Amino acid sequence: MNSQCNKHISLLLLTQLLLAALVSIPRTATAATLSIKNTNYAIPSGAYFVSPNGNESNSGRSADSPWPVSKAIASAPSGATIVFRGGTYRNVRLAVNKRLILQAYPNEQPWLKGSIVIDGWVPEGSIWRKDDWNYSFPPNQQPQAIDPNYPMAGYRDMVYINGVALKQVASKANVAPGTFYVDAGNKKLYIGSNPAGNTVEATVQTEGVVLWNSNASGSVVRGLGLVHYADRGIQIGAAGITVENNTLAWNGVDGITIQSSDVKVHGNNISYNGRKGVGGIRSHRLLLENNVISHNNVENFATNWSASGVKILWSDGAVVRGNMVDSNKSMGLWADESCSNITFVNNVTRNNRIGIYFEISHKAIIASNVVYNNRIAGIMILNASAARIYNNTLARNHANLLVQETSRNNTKSTEIAEGITWITRNTVVKNNILWHSSGPMFYAPGCATKEPSNLMVPTTNNNAYYRSSASRPVNLIWALSGNQCSQSFNSLASFQSATGLESNSLDIVNSNDPFFVDASANDFRLTSGSPALGRGEPLPADVANAIGVAAEIPVDLGALNNLEDDG
Repeated sequence: MNSQCNKHISLLLLTQLLLAALVSIPRTATAATLSIKNTNYAIPSGAYFVSPNGNESNSGRSADSPWPVSKAIASAPSGATIVFRGGTYRNVRLAVNKRLILQAYPNEQPWLKGSIVIDGWVPEGSIWRKDDWNYSFPPNQQPQAIDPNYPMAGYRDMVYINGVALKQVASKANVAPGTFYVDAGNKKLYIGSNPAGNTVEATVQTEGVVLWNSNASGSVVRGLGLVHYADRGIQIGAAGITVENNTLAWNGVDGITIQSSDVKVHGNNISYNGRKGVGGIRSHRLLLENNVISHNNVENFATNWSASGVKILWSDGAVVRGNMVDSNKSMGLWADESCSNITFVNNVTRNNRIGIYFEISHKAIIASNVVYNNRIAGIMILNASAARIYNNTLARNHANLLVQETSRNNTKSTEIAEGITWITRNTVVKNNILWHSSGPMFYAPGCATKEPSNLMVPTTNNNAYYRSSASRPVNLIWALSGNQCSQSFNSLASFQSATGLESNSLDIVNSNDPFFVDASANDFRLTSGSPALGRGEPLPADVANAIGVAAEIPVDLGALNNLEDDG
């Protein structure tokens, strides 16, 4: 396998780029450009059918005689399948209190929208007014979630004209073209763009599909689109839920929120949501796989609090693999606050603030990811222990790898007993390619605690550093002693001499990149003569198994192919 894979990294990367091209939403997305992945799920005998114009007098038992969705949710027995015909389901909130399969009719696109179409606008000077507007969604987040520069982020009202979102403003006086204002006290909605001849939609529901009741455990949601909800498209509080091949976009806060165990989220497009794409709280054994998670935090919530592509809290055993995580206006993949046994493998994460962030947590496998063009760091470890960082390709991030420790330590005795100390220790860094950066390649300062960096990172070896110039960027920044903040090393040889670490690593300075096919075009496959070929240390069994390659044999440096090569 490896002799063949040595010539091609990144069947993973190519697969994820293709996935993004097929299902991601363009930056200037409108209703017309939103799509749901085409699906063709089998329809079991005894299924129930719904459509936007379904009639309660219909049988509900054939595609030509559908019910309204509300009747099917109420009437179908536990274990039933409800098949959604294509079209737009308006002002829908589905509270599921039994085990159901909710799926799209073959090759059709069912859209569940938390909005309604508004007419009856009254001109008022240069703006337009809707009277008797009975909907208002004021902030319901923690104060820390709001960036002072964007005080309207927490207001969850949304208005769209022809599918394009308008910006909410704080007063009627501020209404201008492209904006709207909700006067909740007087029950009026104002917009600054002419509604004549256009479709105006506004949010009236908080959530799309709610699977909170424990009786809904084991339910499946697949092939649906959920948009325009004030809070989230899907909320999960029941165990064992599967969410696959859906589109969750343009929701006011989150695409999907998970507060239960053994949930599987795969093949979805989770993009352009107000705060984050996926939120997991005590989401033990979550599987987040092969999703496109892009352009979230459109409302500009505080980037250091909860905004992200994915944020997981207080969770054990989550696996995040094979996802394309692109252009979220905050962190890409983020495990925070006493997570444990987290696995981030085979992801592509680019153009975020931090690509992969492991914070105040314990035990992680971060392996075989392609991480590039992130504005602060590619991978960041902060007050977290036992992170094993293997075979990642890190390119053009401000800092490709950032490891830090502060005085913020855990005080919960039960968590400390499990090793969740919030102290950065036992970080292992092996087999990675660190390819150029705008800041330091590998930054592990001791400034906050005045401790030597080798307490945080006792093991780093078999890595490769590439720069086109010896003067920039700096290879490593490291604290050698307990009273030192940091010391810069412009060459790997000087770092090896000072620390005894990185004894089998490479430092290549060359105007021509010898590693990749075309890094300037984000093609990070290894060239046929790449110095990374076969140079990696054999992987521990659990790391190899997580990536999907053989253990205990030499591997390439950088991200590895995640499939067997039949050639």
